[in-house]
Amino acid sequence: MSDKFTNNVRARLYKQGYQGFTKDDYTSAAIAVECDDLDNPTKEQLSQAVDYLKVKSTSQLSVIDEPVEETFLVGSEDAQPEVESNQLAVAEPEINSITVTSEDKRQIVTAQSSALGFELTEQETLSIASEVDDTFTDYSQFISTVTAAIKNYVDQKFDVIEQSFETNAQDLREHVTNRASRLNQKVNNFSGDIKADMGVIRQNIKSTQFSILARLKAAQ
Repeated sequence: MSDKFTNNVRARLYKQGYQGFTKDDYTSAAIAVECDDLDNPTKEQLSQAVDYLKVKSTSQLSVIDEPVEETFLVGSEDAQPEVESNQLAVAEPEINSITVTSEDKRQIVTAQSSALGFELTEQETLSIASEVDDTFTDYSQFISTVTAAIKNYVDQKFDVIEQSFETNAQDLREHVTNRASRLNQKVNNFSGDIKADMGVIRQNIKSTQFSILARLKAAQ
């Protein structure tokens, strides 16, 4: 497995259009920038290594007879004769990245979602897979990207559910308030009707009393 120094330098060179370096090239670059711990390179060491190999690619610096540090500093003055293009073509370039297919992404989305404890529909799987890039520095980056895409999809689903709860709760509060208002209005109307009816009953009783008294006086 390649070390962090080699992976990072290779990825940076690939983005700038430089390929075809061997492990010896990366080793010489590490020595040139005095990177003793290949799994913990500094940003400055990575940048210097990239510059070193870019110069090496164009000038074909000698790293065999001269110390690496001196070769890096003197530049093209100590360069060996330019290598013919057909010789460069013979050297087998290292793999700078991995490319995944749509089926690869679909399968890993399915596997990762199951590992995270839930199942996705076919449509959900395809939707998440479509959000994942096709090219990665290494397989670990691919897995991390897929996991992040699944988490993002789950977050969106929960956001929709939470919003639905809030919307329904607001609708319920408005409904309860409306029904309470209607009930209070009916109670008020009922009280008013009772008062009106009682007034009419009292008036009828008084009228009946007057009528009875009038008849009694007339009979006397």
